Amino acid sequence: MSDQNMNRRNFALIAGILAIGLVAATIVGGQSMAAAAQQQQEQNSTEHPTVSTNGSASVDVQPDKVSVTVGVETDGKTAAEAAAANADLMEKVLAALRELGVTDEQMSTSNYSVYPIYNTTKPEVCIMIYPPPPECLPRDEIVGYKASNSVTVTVDASFDAGSVIDAAVEAGATNVNGAYFFVSQEKQQEIRDSLISQAIANARSRADKAAEAVDMEVIGVKSLSLNDVYFPVFYRDFAAEAASPTPILPGQQQVTMTVQAVFNMG
Repeated sequence: MSDQNMNRRNFALIAGILAIGLVAATIVGGQSMAAAAQQQQEQNSTEHPTVSTNGSASVDVQPDKVSVTVGVETDGKTAAEAAAANADLMEKVLAALRELGVTDEQMSTSNYSVYPIYNTTKPEVCIMIYPPPPECLPRDEIVGYKASNSVTVTVDASFDAGSVIDAAVEAGATNVNGAYFFVSQEKQQEIRDSLISQAIANARSRADKAAEAVDMEVIGVKSLSLNDVYFPVFYRDFAAEAASPTPILPGQQQVTMTVQAVFNMG
């Protein structure tokens, strides 16, 4: 047998194998497409109509915590002198707060700094030329130092915040920040937990009414999205120099939880 005949037989064999593979692939592909189409049909047949609703729940919240920041500022010829005077005055303020019933755990340093005080001087007589000579330039001279120390007091809202302010000022506090009433983390979580169930119940009630209007009923939940609750902070400003006792009242704040829900109907 010649080489030419042998090549022809090999070519025919390879062509036959490729043809068989192509036919098999076509059959398998057709079966896969049929199976996918059947699966899609089954999925479509099991899908249920849906109804999308919003739900909300609100509650009036009384803040359970209040914080007040009090501070003292002192001057000295040196940094050490200013810091020492500041420490003495702040200790008197802290002692007054402790006597009022505030514990060390309820007080924390929020700011402390010691910095120089500058005074700018200009030469009285100077030649008016440009650029001016160095001896004609204004000079900043250190004339002393200032020490500043602030302490934040955080107590229960039932505590008389006004008495904290008055005691601090009487003991020598030179500046007082306003009172901030807020809801503690523990109470925030309790409120969230209760509002979530109420908001979802509100959404479900609206979905039930919608389903009933089209002669259907809610049979499940497809999706649910919760919006977090924002807890406002109540701020009360005042004049630290007030001679009369300082009245500080927390007031109430309303918080709301909202949800978006998609329910299946059947």
